[in-house]
Amino acid sequence: MKFSKNDLVFIPLGGSGEIGMNCNLYHYNNSWIMIDLGVMFGNSNLSSNELIMPNIDFLTKNNIKLDGLILTHAHEDHIGAVPFLYEKLGGFKIFTTSFTASVLKRKFDSLAIKETYIELLNYNKNIKIGKFHIETLALTHSIPEPNAIIIRTEKLNIFHTGDWKIDPTPLVGDPIDQTKLNDLRNEGMAIMVCDSTNVFNENPSGSENDVREELRQIFSKKNKNKIIITCFASNIARLETILKVSNEFNKCCVFLGRSIHRIYESARENNYLKNLNNIVSEKESKSISEDNLVIVCTGSQGESNAALSRLVNNKNRFIEIFNDDLVIFSSREIPGNEKKISELKNQLLKKKAKIIDSKISKIHVSGHPSKKELKQMYEWISPNTIIPVHGEFKHLNEHANYAKKCGIKKQVLVENGDVVLLENNNSRIIEKVCSGRILLKGNK
Repeated sequence: MKFSKNDLVFIPLGGSGEIGMNCNLYHYNNSWIMIDLGVMFGNSNLSSNELIMPNIDFLTKNNIKLDGLILTHAHEDHIGAVPFLYEKLGGFKIFTTSFTASVLKRKFDSLAIKETYIELLNYNKNIKIGKFHIETLALTHSIPEPNAIIIRTEKLNIFHTGDWKIDPTPLVGDPIDQTKLNDLRNEGMAIMVCDSTNVFNENPSGSENDVREELRQIFSKKNKNKIIITCFASNIARLETILKVSNEFNKCCVFLGRSIHRIYESARENNYLKNLNNIVSEKESKSISEDNLVIVCTGSQGESNAALSRLVNNKNRFIEIFNDDLVIFSSREIPGNEKKISELKNQLLKKKAKIIDSKISKIHVSGHPSKKELKQMYEWISPNTIIPVHGEFKHLNEHANYAKKCGIKKQVLVENGDVVLLENNNSRIIEKVCSGRILLKGNK
C-alpha cells in the first residue's frame, strides 16, 4: 500500500460503479472503519437465490481488523451483506441506530449467528471508534432513521451522507435539522461523500405526503374488487400510508411476504406504525368482502419467489387475483429488472387485472436527492471537495460535473477500489486496491 499509517484515506469497495452493494472504508492512524456493507439488487441475469456482495479480499489478505462498521440505515443495499461476511471478517463492532439494529438482529437470527456486538448510536452524540470521532445526524429517506455520518479527525472533517433526500413533510421521522447542518458548515466539513442515485432528476424528489394524497384519490374511485399494492418491504412510510388510507376507506390490509412481516415487527419494536389496527391475516381475509380488502405484498421487481408472483401463479391458498382487481406498483423499476417486471405485468393483464404504476400516477417518490436537493445540501455543508458515491459511473460523472457547476472547488471521481488520499484542498486518487464482487448462492 502506498499510503502511510498517518494518512487519512477513503476507499469505496462497493456502490461506486453500480446501484447497490454499498461499502466504504476509511483509514487514519492505522485505524479502519467501514460505512455500510450491502448487497446488490437482483437483476434479470440472477436467479432468486443469488446475492451479489462486495469483494473484501483487500481486508482479509492484508489482515486488516475493522475498529467498527457503521450502518447508515436498514436498506438491503447497505446492510444485506453484513450477516454473510461478519464471520469472514473475524467479527467486528457494529454501530447503528435502534431500528436498523432491530432489522439486522433478525438477519443474524435467521442465519443462527449468535455472537454479535451491536452498539446503538444516539443522534448528535460524539463517540470514538478507533482513531475517528463519529457523530450521527438524522436525514430523510424512505425508511426510518436514515443517517449521515460525521467523521472528525485531527486532519479534517468528513460529511458522509448515506442515502437521503429533502422531504419537508416526512410522515415517518422528523424533517432535516437545518440548524445543525449550518453549525457543521461553520465548523468546517472539508469533504462530502454523497449519494448520486437520483442525480439525473432536475426537480425535488417529492414527499411521501404526495403519495398519500394520490392513493386517497385512487381509493375513492375504487369501490368494487380488491386493491393489491406491491412496494419495497423496507419503505415504512409507504406501509404507513397504505394502512392509513385503507383505514380511511374502511378497508382491511393483508401483508404478504416474509420481509414485510419482519420489517413490520422491527417497526413496531421501535414505535413506528402505531395505532394502525386494520391488519388481518391471510386466513382471516377469506371472511372479508373483496371490496374491503387491500393486499400489500413484496415482488415489485418481478422476483419469481416473491408474494406477487406467487399470487399471479395461483400459489396462495387464501387469496387469488380476480377480474378487475387493481394492482398498484408503488415503487421504481430498478435498472436490470425491466424485463421481469414487464413479464409480471403481462401475466396480470391476462388475468384481466388493472395496473397503475409510477409512470402514470404519482404513487411512488424517490428516496434520493435530485439536482436541486444536491445544490441545497452543498449550500448547507459548503464542502471543499465532493466525492460522489452510490451510482453507476454515469451517475458519479454527472454528479461531479454538477458539483463543479455549483461552485464546489474540487471533485474526486472514484470507482470501487480507488484509494483516495484525503487532504483539505488536494484530495486525490493515489492507487488501486482489490475490489469486485462475490456471488453467494443459496437461500437468502
